[in-house]
Amino acid sequence: MAGTSGSNNCGSLGSATDSSVERQLHEFDNLVSEGAIVISDSSSDNYDDIVDLISDTEEVALAEVKQGGLEFPDGAVRLTNILNEPRDTSKYYSLTDLVQPNRLRKALLTTFVMDIDWLLSHFDPSTKLVIVKSYRPKEEDPGVYQSEGGRLTFINPTFGAQKFPVMHSKIMLLFYDNYVRFATLSANLVEIDWTVLANIMFIQDFPYTPDSIPAGMTNRNDQCSLQFGETLKAALLDLDVPEQVVSQLKHMDMSRARVHIVTTVPSPRFRLKSKRADSYGVSRLGNVIETLRGSTPLSEWFDTKLFCYGSSLSRLDSKYLAWFYKCVLGKAVHYPRYLCEEVGYASEEEYESRILSQNIAVGFHTQDQTNENKFGAIPKQCIMLSPDVFFSKDYPSSALHKVNPKVPRVLIHAKVIFARHGGSKGWMYLGSHNFTRGAWGTFAGNFGKASYYNNYEFGVVLPGVRYEEVSGGKTAVVWNGIEIPVPFEPYPWTRYSEMDMPNMDGM
Repeated sequence: MAGTSGSNNCGSLGSATDSSVERQLHEFDNLVSEGAIVISDSSSDNYDDIVDLISDTEEVALAEVKQGGLEFPDGAVRLTNILNEPRDTSKYYSLTDLVQPNRLRKALLTTFVMDIDWLLSHFDPSTKLVIVKSYRPKEEDPGVYQSEGGRLTFINPTFGAQKFPVMHSKIMLLFYDNYVRFATLSANLVEIDWTVLANIMFIQDFPYTPDSIPAGMTNRNDQCSLQFGETLKAALLDLDVPEQVVSQLKHMDMSRARVHIVTTVPSPRFRLKSKRADSYGVSRLGNVIETLRGSTPLSEWFDTKLFCYGSSLSRLDSKYLAWFYKCVLGKAVHYPRYLCEEVGYASEEEYESRILSQNIAVGFHTQDQTNENKFGAIPKQCIMLSPDVFFSKDYPSSALHKVNPKVPRVLIHAKVIFARHGGSKGWMYLGSHNFTRGAWGTFAGNFGKASYYNNYEFGVVLPGVRYEEVSGGKTAVVWNGIEIPVPFEPYPWTRYSEMDMPNMDGM
């Protein structure tokens, strides 16, 4: 069996080192691109063995089930537990809460980094796992590897020719007797992400298709649920999950899906040849928002304010922020001049100035916040920005804002975008995308040209979010009529003062 390459320390609170913690995060411009380790006995081209991990007794479960037996039939948001904080499963989940190991039959997981020993301690020894992970192409080959007599299957997805390959998606498909739990997260499969860093997850339980309904003829009678299933399938295929495994999605009744999936795939490959660059990254996000807008005049969304948070920042400038904002509004990526005319600004430069000063905020922990966090140096090193990037001539430091964690003195590893328009209406993104070019993409030349993407990423957009004032001048984020937990106060954010500095690598 291959060695663990030091993985036992990665994410372990008791023994984590600086180098192991740095593997937590990817900072595109700072070349932090360590991947997860592989534990494998052999490479396998026999996909029948892998399909067996997911589908060996699936037909037994294809009987009618009651919707009332599902914990999250319409989806829910949870935060990761914080060490020594009160337990409240209506807001916070441990990994055990999420996977329910005593009931779990098998699982498909994806992660940027993992501590395999810590991870396996959360599963029954008989549970079969398929794990898609990041890796270093100079040290490992793409492919499928099996371990422990076939109990564990690892997939190294194919990378293109990009210089800094990163598989950063965090997805779970958890198979139980009567349903499949889907989750997308900001947390890696390491201990610190589930104990001392604030992370976020979206969870939804999908029943199996009743056996009285032919496969493919479920209640998917609306565009949102149909697109959800198609996009999830495409995302798994992009990650080189074998088609025989992905085909198990047809047994899931996704008719109650209401969130929209947003993925990123490295530009040099675009595995699904039928998909264009605008199927990914910020262009995909813009397409989703355009769908949400429907027949509402675009001018009614021009007051949209974006609050973007990630635990890692890359090179930014005012042009990029303006481009990102325009992409998110929808067709703006193709028609920037149209936007300017509609808003009533004389030039694109004038409009970009307005965006930077009023409509987009970039949240990031200050140096003081990281120094004062109650768990010390380990989580601090997971908040990443290169000094060379921040002190570059064109860095838009005026866009940086503090965030106020809901749990005091805890650092936030979540990746979130809050969008507000018309005062209280809007949407919310959560998932694996940091606010970096590698995650969301960057434009090549003119705004209308296809973007370049570096990473694999995955997340969801929650439509129909409302931002409601509550006692104490605070704001609640409400979705499906329920206040959802978020890792920091969603509004207002405070712009950095002259004395504030972002947390930076090595400082």
